[in-house]
Amino acid sequence: MHILLSDKHYTYQPKFRFIKPKDQQKVKVKLANNLVLTFGYKLTEQLNYFTMAAEAAFMTLNPIDRQENQFFIELDMHCDAQESISLQEESTSVGLGYSLGAALAYRKHLEKHAPLIEHIFATGEVSSSGNVHSVGHINEKLMGALHAMQKHPNQAFIVFVPKANDTDIIPALIDKIVSNGGTVCPVEHISQAIQTLLSHDFDGSVVAEALTFKGLCSFDPYDAFYFFGRDKQISDLHALYSDGPSLIKVHGVSGSGKSSLVKAGLLPALLKEHPNLKWHIAAPKQFADSHELLTDFVSSSDAGFSVILSMLEIPVAQFVDHLLQQNTTYLDEISAHLSAHKTPYIWFIDQFEELYDSDLNSQILQSLALLGELTPITVIVSIRSEYLHYTDMIGHDFYVTHSLSAKSWINIIENQSIALGLTLEPGLAQTIQTEALKLSHGLPAVEYLLTQMHGLAIKTEHPKQLTHAQYLQLNKLTGVIYKQAERILGHHEQLTEQFFELFIGVNLHGNSYAKHVDFTVLLQNYPHLKELVSELIEKQLIIRHQVHKSPPYVKLTHDCLITIAEDLSLDQQIWPRFYIWLNDRKSYLQWFHGIEAKFILWKQCLSNTQDQHAYVLSKYELQEGAKYLSQPGTICLQEVRDYIMQSQQGYQSSLEQKNTSQKRQLISTSILFCIALGSAIFAYVQKQQIQKEQLRASNALSSLKETVLVNIDSLEPLITQYLPTYQRKYLNQHLTQLTESIEDLPLTDVDKLRLLLIQIKTLRQDDSSHIDTIEKALDTVQKRLSTFADLTSQSAAQKQVIIEFNYQLGALLLKHGESKKSHDYFVKAITLADTLLEKTDKMTLLTIEIATKLAIIALDSGDVIPARTELNALLTSLNDLALSKEFDQHISNLKVDILRNLALTSDSGSQATPMLLQAKSILESQLYKDPNHLNLKYNLLRTYINLAELDTDKTAAYSYYENANEIAATYAIKDPDNIHVQVAQLLLATRLGKRSITTKQMAKAQTYFMSGMEIATKLKKLDNTNIDWLGHTAELYSAYAEYYAKTNSPLMSSKSYKLAIDTAKQLASQDKQNLHFANLLQSIYSKYANHLYNSGKKQTAIEYFEKAKEITSILVEKQPKNVQYKTSHRKKLFNLGYIAAELKQNSIACNYFSKGQTFTEGHIANTPNSGWLKALDKFNHQIKTLKCSKNITP
Repeated sequence: MHILLSDKHYTYQPKFRFIKPKDQQKVKVKLANNLVLTFGYKLTEQLNYFTMAAEAAFMTLNPIDRQENQFFIELDMHCDAQESISLQEESTSVGLGYSLGAALAYRKHLEKHAPLIEHIFATGEVSSSGNVHSVGHINEKLMGALHAMQKHPNQAFIVFVPKANDTDIIPALIDKIVSNGGTVCPVEHISQAIQTLLSHDFDGSVVAEALTFKGLCSFDPYDAFYFFGRDKQISDLHALYSDGPSLIKVHGVSGSGKSSLVKAGLLPALLKEHPNLKWHIAAPKQFADSHELLTDFVSSSDAGFSVILSMLEIPVAQFVDHLLQQNTTYLDEISAHLSAHKTPYIWFIDQFEELYDSDLNSQILQSLALLGELTPITVIVSIRSEYLHYTDMIGHDFYVTHSLSAKSWINIIENQSIALGLTLEPGLAQTIQTEALKLSHGLPAVEYLLTQMHGLAIKTEHPKQLTHAQYLQLNKLTGVIYKQAERILGHHEQLTEQFFELFIGVNLHGNSYAKHVDFTVLLQNYPHLKELVSELIEKQLIIRHQVHKSPPYVKLTHDCLITIAEDLSLDQQIWPRFYIWLNDRKSYLQWFHGIEAKFILWKQCLSNTQDQHAYVLSKYELQEGAKYLSQPGTICLQEVRDYIMQSQQGYQSSLEQKNTSQKRQLISTSILFCIALGSAIFAYVQKQQIQKEQLRASNALSSLKETVLVNIDSLEPLITQYLPTYQRKYLNQHLTQLTESIEDLPLTDVDKLRLLLIQIKTLRQDDSSHIDTIEKALDTVQKRLSTFADLTSQSAAQKQVIIEFNYQLGALLLKHGESKKSHDYFVKAITLADTLLEKTDKMTLLTIEIATKLAIIALDSGDVIPARTELNALLTSLNDLALSKEFDQHISNLKVDILRNLALTSDSGSQATPMLLQAKSILESQLYKDPNHLNLKYNLLRTYINLAELDTDKTAAYSYYENANEIAATYAIKDPDNIHVQVAQLLLATRLGKRSITTKQMAKAQTYFMSGMEIATKLKKLDNTNIDWLGHTAELYSAYAEYYAKTNSPLMSSKSYKLAIDTAKQLASQDKQNLHFANLLQSIYSKYANHLYNSGKKQTAIEYFEKAKEITSILVEKQPKNVQYKTSHRKKLFNLGYIAAELKQNSIACNYFSKGQTFTEGHIANTPNSGWLKALDKFNHQIKTLKCSKNITP
């Protein structure tokens, strides 16, 4: 074994000697006397490195070897060049050599197979978990291996290096090593190196784990060497087992150590008495149902069933079916065969309560009792005490107390530390003991505390010492678990509720439990949770597990975090954040627990609508579900909300069908009724029915009026509370009912207008309803408005209501692309505002806001210069205002709106960027005061996008887009129905996808485009005429077309371009005065023309360039100072001339080039520019090459 150094002329060879252990410590190390003298001041450092390496090597042994052996190992080293040993300070690269050498030494000491290859070299840093980390000077170290092998020519050798250094190694050096008979083997974990050396002889552990405390995980059978403090309970459980019961139920509260008592207490104790003892350990959640759980056990080779069943020609599935039905037909016959074998066998089912979480009426315990009674197998289950009543009187109970004696706590703390080679500061064990005696969940808390303290110690100069400082740093024993969880969730505040809903359930009896979450599905459906879950796994608060070939799952490591004491107040709960969350949603979680099985089946049928219908919610389930759906923030998982909404749609459809059928039946019945009883009786019945319905309607209307008439102002807080949530559509429905009956309400016309104003505000925020719904509500508002009579002679207060109504109505119309109509309402509002003799602060700001909207409409229609002047004047007015602090945010929002619009219509990026940075600064300042304000976050998101669009530095632009995308992802979690955010995500998917194409990350680009297409499809269903969605969708199609072109899919590229053109044409036709829309259409025409040109279709390319040129000509005419439009027009003229020249259409080409020459000269005359001068040279060159006639008229 050779340790490679940065000096290539020699290597160090570790030598190991084993000393007889004299204590309980599993791994103990020392350095040879000559090394102690050689290392000098580096002694402590190198001893720590060797300690970690030796422990990592120990953990590569199999669990049985670790359980039965302990090692006291001494390290000595020799230099192959007869040099003295000299290591630099912080020379961590010796770690892999230490660890690999120790691992091979352990195996030799245990008389196991040695590797066949003689010359082994290694370099790399090793952590306590066995992970191998990168080192410096890797190439010099590899050259050291070559130098050492000069003494052994033509012999095989292997060099282990960190996988992280893979790309640092010079390829020529690897070739040289291979040509000399060597192999370079990059590894990430020490076990990979040992596996490589031993091949089939390797019988150790391949899991990366450290020799440390168990944390929140339970002890396993081979962890008995450091399982302490439960001697009395182990003895009592052993005595109960010796009595020969068929079934033992080990029960206790969460955190009492039930699982560990059986696995690390009882089983190892029995193993000492019965060396041939066999056991099988399982947990219900590892299996789909009880049948699968039993099948796994029966099929296991050690149990003996499979051989006997095969011999008797009884299928396993058939045997399991009989067992679940408690049919003993097969058991009687099999029992005789099993009894012939004297091997004792235990089947331990851990966390048995999970079976009752999925099926309260499970009868499997009766089957297990029967199995234990008729066969020599002992069945043991662990179950939380609160579930014990489900088990009736079946089997023998064994209670595990969570209260330990003071002596037991000291044994646990001190003896575990000794076994792991750790020391405790004086008094630390007693300090922890004192707190542990007060806790009901002391065991998991103590284990977790010791684990985290060890983790902190490893990073210090004294990695084997636990201290009071570490104890205090971790918030002592009482706070260690929840404080760690709280700290991590605090960094992911916006994900907390979604995380809880995924990972925690509540059964029908109100008990909370940790759910098993499919890890693969979690990463696929909730990628934004990956970082949070990874951090919780790292801190052992979540465990990742995989059983056989099943998908890996993750769950909370221990239930102590989610244990609620109903009789305690909030400040006495273990984890207040969870307590608050659970109290708010407990009834919903219980309801979901009851329908979860149907929900899972519904999800599995997503691709088959007919099958899905079979699993929708029933009427009564739906009533509850709809109630929770209407409560803000109760349901955070979109898929659950989709399930409820689809069930609602299905139920509505079935009602409509039923109503149609009932109407037909009613008509038939009515005819028969009339014939049988006569028209008089029928008329009387009908009259009674009508009177009843009228009375019911009158009562409802009366109740409605009373609600409204209490105080119309009381609706305002309701608006504030619900508008930022998806509940706005339900609020809008209620407001629609009010406005439909507004004529019957005893309100003044002004108050009626205020009621309509509230609905307009709601409609402005209603981004999740179909456009038809909004237009219908808008029509209703306008019809009601025309019936008001006394709005002509108004007081100042009435005028203010009318002004705000006209503004809100205009803003709503502008949002839906009705710029002309919105302009009219804005003018009405500002004209009326000018008649006010005195204006409140609120009205002053509203007037500026209206003027801002009018200027923005002017900008979009091409009246740039007067609009800019107006916006600058408004910005000055805002800066000069001295209003109370309550209006600060409103003023800031207005400033941001003005700055962004001024920037977007600036003549150059250099003018626009400072304005956008000012807007960004304002928003960041506001968010510092209120970090969770969604509207501010949305405005910052849009500002980042604007900055990215204008920045000429592609890297900086990409950074802005990434920042925007991060905000959008966070916002979408909080408010998933917000259309503005979805539109932003659509735009970002396009821009980031285009960036990925530029960097040749095609898979990443496709991911962005696919997510964009999904959003575009969703938005199109709501409104296929909305200007924002159409614009971004057209851009998405165009970018996707570019992706297809780059990936050699010309047909798909052409198809995407045509979709982009159709969408852009639809957009431009909706508002022919909007120059942005026209510019988008011409840019897509140009891109498609380029695509056609590259595909060899040059004549067709000319057609599309000509269409683009016609639009740029109009744009330049409307905005003659816009450099972007002029540059685009110039390029169209050159491209058209160039392609025409290639097609030998010289006269046409000369015409285009001459027009381009004249156009360029005109621009240069006013604003000389190097880029335009170069363009002029190109036009002149082409005219000269083609010998164009000077008589051509540009």
